[in-house]
Amino acid sequence: MSSPLVRRRQALLGALGAAGSVLVGCSNDGGPARAKPSPQQSLPQGTVRWTFESYGTAAVTPAFAHGKLFVGGASVFALDPGDGRVLWERKTDDIADCTPVIVGDALIVTGGDLQALDAQTGAVRWRRPAVSGGGFHHASHADGLVVAGSGPTEVRAVDAATGEDRWHTPLGGHLLEPPRVADGTIYLSCADGLHALDASTGARRWSADTEGSLITAATIAGTQAFIGMAKSQSVGVLGVRAIDTASGRTLWHAKTDGFVGAPPLLDGHTLHATDASGAVLVVDPLTGAIRTRTDIEDAGHGLALDRGVLYTCGVNNLTALNAATHTPLWSSRPDAFGLNTALPLQDTVILGDDAGIIRAIAGPARTPQ
Repeated sequence: MSSPLVRRRQALLGALGAAGSVLVGCSNDGGPARAKPSPQQSLPQGTVRWTFESYGTAAVTPAFAHGKLFVGGASVFALDPGDGRVLWERKTDDIADCTPVIVGDALIVTGGDLQALDAQTGAVRWRRPAVSGGGFHHASHADGLVVAGSGPTEVRAVDAATGEDRWHTPLGGHLLEPPRVADGTIYLSCADGLHALDASTGARRWSADTEGSLITAATIAGTQAFIGMAKSQSVGVLGVRAIDTASGRTLWHAKTDGFVGAPPLLDGHTLHATDASGAVLVVDPLTGAIRTRTDIEDAGHGLALDRGVLYTCGVNNLTALNAATHTPLWSSRPDAFGLNTALPLQDTVILGDDAGIIRAIAGPARTPQ
């Protein structure tokens, strides 16, 4: 059986036809999606508050803005983060198994066509039809542009306000993760390596060979781009790699025992990483030396940092650790398979899994300011 990481990538090829309509205020007694809330008060850390079925085919981290959770799946949904109620639903032309992108009071979503939705109502502001050969996927926003994968081997930039084309660039392999943008450069994690493009024109600046590995989105920090790496059908390497942002050359490579399915996180002079052997690592960002290793039950799929707490996800488990010491604080094992990166939110941690189910997990209470 392929790993959950590989299956999440393969899910980009799934398709589901749907009409383009909006449903506002769906109840739990009807419609395709259901939220199942639990009592909110005094829940122990790690308890599931509510679940929501998006009917997607891959683990997707929701987005949060304007007091709402935005979830991709068989449709795009706006949820009440307190209890998981559907506030509105926008049907898409294809499965929207990518994190929605917040641009001011608009929501950029993929799934067949590329669309900008009103974040409050779900109404369509503009729509950029998909090109022949495949729909849009994995969008990002920077400097007035929306950049997204278009079909299996192309990236396309459109005006964030109007959806009008700005440029498109062919790729040697399909886009695996949302692009990262920093200092006028777009970094694309693709099946054939990491590529750097000029953000204003789409011209290629350099390409870095990643030896056939599946790679995470890049974490950009000045002159360095950090990626996690996994094997694809026994091809590629495992580990964390630092790449020079000016030239694309490899600065260092830190080997790991399992695949690294989440982008490394840089916190000051500390680079956090997690691999599927169950390890949570502190890596020296300058040399790649592994400073510390903490072994937990399940890891490698997701990594998030919030208020001094590091959240790592594996196949089944969410584990919260002290970010300074990597001491485990608490864990949760919901009835899930193939978790993605957690979204810490107030006193709740939001999780998505490979079945397209969103769960709200009771986390640490916030101290009143």
